[in-house]
Amino acid sequence: MTLDSGNREEWVFEYSSNQVLQGANQQKEFRLSKVQWWKAAKEKVMTEIRESGIEITESIAGLTYSTTSVMSPKISVNDTLKKQLLECHTKIQEHQQAADRYEGWIQILNDNPDLELKLTYSDWLYFFRRK
Repeated sequence: MTLDSGNREEWVFEYSSNQVLQGANQQKEFRLSKVQWWKAAKEKVMTEIRESGIEITESIAGLTYSTTSVMSPKISVNDTLKKQLLECHTKIQEHQQAADRYEGWIQILNDNPDLELKLTYSDWLYFFRRK
């Protein structure tokens, strides 16, 4: 027995523009809630970096011996915190861009309230996928 998709990839579903508009609004709100969540996570990481994320490394020999080949002190941010900060930044951008795309659809659908739209499987997932 095979689990191929049969004709499912070719099916289309009819929805009113108002129904799609409701889906777009829900998806936009979901994305904006994720933007807020990631901004809070970013602020938490930035606070942690400010409080304890700075690392200073210095050669032990430099503390006890006088020599010209001693490595100078180096300052860096904890790598785990750097990765977390980058992840937060990336997720904020990703979710904000998605919310902006949904806002574009909201404007189009508001301007065309009487349309009947044919949605494919991918379209349906874009507007109505439950998280």
